[in-house]
Formats: sequence, structure tokens, C-alpha cells
Amino acid sequence: MSETTRRPSGRVGSRIPLWPYRALLFAVLAVAWVSGLSFFVLNTWVTVEGDFGPEKHPWQFTFLRVHGGAAFLMMISFGYLLASHVPAGWRTDRLKKSGAGLVASVAFMVLSAYILYYASDLDFRQYLVYAHVAMGFSLPIQLLLHILQGLKRRKRAGLAASAISTAGR
Repeated sequence: MSETTRRPSGRVGSRIPLWPYRALLFAVLAVAWVSGLSFFVLNTWVTVEGDFGPEKHPWQFTFLRVHGGAAFLMMISFGYLLASHVPAGWRTDRLKKSGAGLVASVAFMVLSAYILYYASDLDFRQYLVYAHVAMGFSLPIQLLLHILQGLKRRKRAGLAASAISTAGR
């Protein structure tokens, strides 16, 4: 259960446990990534012999459904991050470039998924499929780099704070 706390800014807000949320976010990202990549591979390179000749692999549509469900959960998580993590990070002036890159990448993924769902121009659609796949493939890498930069910065700040506190003794 979340508890109401008073933040240093004096603002009252709801504290959400970080580890369960992070674990859920990473699990949903992993499911979206694996299912999207699996659909792309099956749709692009795999055919099976059917009763009437070669046909698409039957699992590709299952992977697409799982991918769509995970994408909805990712959009909910993205909304949470836009309302909480992004404004807080923007005010502290930390990791703005990688954070803005992540926001732009996820926004592109959402927009391109919407267009792919409704696009009928096959030439344009094929280019957008590859752009969506490339961005989706790189998204976990971008997130990992953002996290590692934050940990590195936090570690440096912790070392600087401990040096200041020991210098005052």
C-alpha cells in the first residue's frame, strides 16, 4: 500500500515502491522486445509448408498479440514516467540528453505503431516497419545507457558528498 509523504519541496505526494515498479517496467519491456523481435523474424524470414503451399508461421500472430498487449502496458508505464520521473529529472538538470532521447524514441514507437496499425500505403508502410524495428531493437540499449549514466553520476555525487562531509571534521 502506498503511503502519503511530504517531500522536501513541501509538496504532498504518493510514494510508489521503486523496485516492484522497476521490475514490472523491465519485465514488460522484455516481453515487448522479445515478442516484437519474434514477430518480425517469423514474418520476414520464416514460412512453413501448409496444405496449399508455403504460408506464414502460425505463431507469428500470437507474438503480435502479445506484443500489442505489452505495448499497452508500456504506454501506461511511459505515462507514469512522463508524469513523475521526467519532470523531476528535468528540474535537476541531470541526464537531459539521454532522457530526451528516450522520450523521443518511445514517442516514435507509439506513433509508428499507431500508423502501422492503420497504414494502407504498402511502400511507406514497409519503410516504417524497418524504422519501428530498428528503434525498438535499440530501446533497451538506450535505457541501459541512461541507467548506467545515472548510476555513474550518483556514485560520483556520493563520493563528492562524502569528501565534503569528511573535510568538515
